[in-house]
Amino acid sequence: MATLREIAEKCGVSAMTVSAVLNKRRGAAGPQVRDRILTVVAETGYQAAKRSRQEVYERQNTFGVLMAYCDSNSVASDRYFGPILDGIFEAGKRQDQATLMYITEESWEQAIAKIPKYFGGRCDGVILMLPLITEDVVDSLIKQQMPFVLVGESRTEKSLSVVDLDNIGAGYTATNYLFEAGHRRIAHFCGDPMHLSSLRREQGYRKALSDWGVAVDEGLIIPGKYNIPSGYRRMTELLARNQGDFPTAAFCADDWIALGVMQAVIESGRKVPEDFSVVGINNNRESVTSQPALTTITNPLQYIGQGAVDLLMAQIRDGAASGEKSLLRGELIVRNSVSSPPGSRNAW
Repeated sequence: MATLREIAEKCGVSAMTVSAVLNKRRGAAGPQVRDRILTVVAETGYQAAKRSRQEVYERQNTFGVLMAYCDSNSVASDRYFGPILDGIFEAGKRQDQATLMYITEESWEQAIAKIPKYFGGRCDGVILMLPLITEDVVDSLIKQQMPFVLVGESRTEKSLSVVDLDNIGAGYTATNYLFEAGHRRIAHFCGDPMHLSSLRREQGYRKALSDWGVAVDEGLIIPGKYNIPSGYRRMTELLARNQGDFPTAAFCADDWIALGVMQAVIESGRKVPEDFSVVGINNNRESVTSQPALTTITNPLQYIGQGAVDLLMAQIRDGAASGEKSLLRGELIVRNSVSSPPGSRNAW
């Protein structure tokens, strides 16, 4: 009998998409893809893995969510975690699953070690929202033999179930758009080095430069954090050391950084985008109301949350093996922060 993964391969989609269609998630796939999946399921006689009566009795119909969160503000109002949690709760409700949350300020290693205490006997699996998943953390999770899904890629070569933005693709799309606008000297303002998303977005930036035949200037890859002050401070420093061959644009690892960069440019007496173009990632609400409105790449956070539940339920309910990676595509949103470069780079 075919497995969930084999159905996905026959249809040219992910196991997450197959599981979502079988669980009747609205908008999981277009009509043609949905019909193709259902046809292949019928042809192969696929059935979700059956469990013994004892196993069914022991199912809790509850999954856990473990996250690290140190902000004093409500996690529900957080611009990153809030939409992901909305997606998790919506998908859980649709699949008749209760959700048990544990928010920790402990080290990630300590939090992982306490999973049996938090969720043991009460949950069928767990979704992990931690900023740094190391090899040791992964080994600890595997030893606990509880199905799990990561929100965000990990720094490990092991095959794990992961849902995230295609960060390399997002970085590439943003940088490529600046090249298409005519820019050749493009700075990259990085996010937090502890987050793998920052490294992946930088990889997308580097790939775009390579495809356009432009050598990487390491001096234009600027370290920072995912916040407005970081973008402002780093751009102010870049302006202060201007040596003539100044960049005409910047790809920023997220919108907060981009907003800080634009603020520094404008306070220096220059204009965005006439003198300097900027692109971000995430499509924050502020990117719409900023002056000028920020060109950005969407981060489908609610769909990431829904996808995490679908992958977890594929393991719990359908018997799917761990190892499905689902990287969701970000969409380019063109607003008013990008134009062609000024006539002379030395105009600065």
